Amino acid sequence: MGFPKAKIIDVGAVKIATYERGAADAPPVLFLHGWPEIAYSWKHQMAAVADAGYRAIAIDLRGFGHSDAPRDVSAYRIDKLVGDIEGVLGALGIREVVLCGHDWGGIIVWHAARMLESRVRGVISVCTPHMRRPPADPIEIFKYRHGDDHYFVAFQKPDMAEAVFAQDPLAVFKMLFRRTPPDSKPTSDMFYLLKHYQAYLAVGAPKLPGQVMSDENLQVYAGAYTHSGFHGGVNLYRNTTANYELTADLSDDISQPSLMISTADDLFLPPEMADPMSDMIPDLERLTIENCGHWAMWEKPDEINTAIINWLNRKMGLRYF
Repeated sequence: MGFPKAKIIDVGAVKIATYERGAADAPPVLFLHGWPEIAYSWKHQMAAVADAGYRAIAIDLRGFGHSDAPRDVSAYRIDKLVGDIEGVLGALGIREVVLCGHDWGGIIVWHAARMLESRVRGVISVCTPHMRRPPADPIEIFKYRHGDDHYFVAFQKPDMAEAVFAQDPLAVFKMLFRRTPPDSKPTSDMFYLLKHYQAYLAVGAPKLPGQVMSDENLQVYAGAYTHSGFHGGVNLYRNTTANYELTADLSDDISQPSLMISTADDLFLPPEMADPMSDMIPDLERLTIENCGHWAMWEKPDEINTAIINWLNRKMGLRYF
């Protein structure tokens, strides 16, 4: 089965592209993608979760795919992103939902679990752990630990990163959507995405080993970002400081049942980063998928599907809704 066609939902300030599989009265699961991704990142999960008896819903976040992509940086604050979730739920007639996120989508679902506590029945995160509020602005922490070339820091410069990526959208995905090379170790250099991308373009953006998806699927991403531009995704990072200040009063604790799926070869978000979660989430289950890197839904789709569906069946089955 192909990916569902988009339904455009007006949530007020923006219109959000929404994709669905499964019966309208089935227990809903809302999937949120990361960067540089789109709803299509959940291609292998949508049908499987729907076939298991759930209503699988994915959205293009504002700034991505077929959703509206406002230019104002402040339009991408965490309260706006969580507000879009609430708007989609309202438009679809959904009272309570399970949220599932990957990468930036994981950041969003952990915030939504607290900001929309009464609407969120459970939380699943792929790769992205819930973390305590840091003692200082995360941008300053990244700069101190890794320097000005860390991508969180480098992305703060207005209009620069999106212009660099827009030179060759397909090359972005050719470079990034790959398996972790064998025997790789975490270093500061791995965070220097802009420098690596510029060097990659300089040598002609050749095909690299370890590509996690077909050329056809890469073209779907390239087409989506050619349509939307890269500014929406980069603006997520430009709100890091604003989000830090905005959420100062949020508790670190997560009240909902939660599933944390880590991947053994994710150098950016290694499994040990999730260790402190047990102190903040009383009802937490964890698992680690071996021989898998950051792009888990493409690298190990069957394992991801099994983990999600088994947990849903035990924790969020039909009888709980």
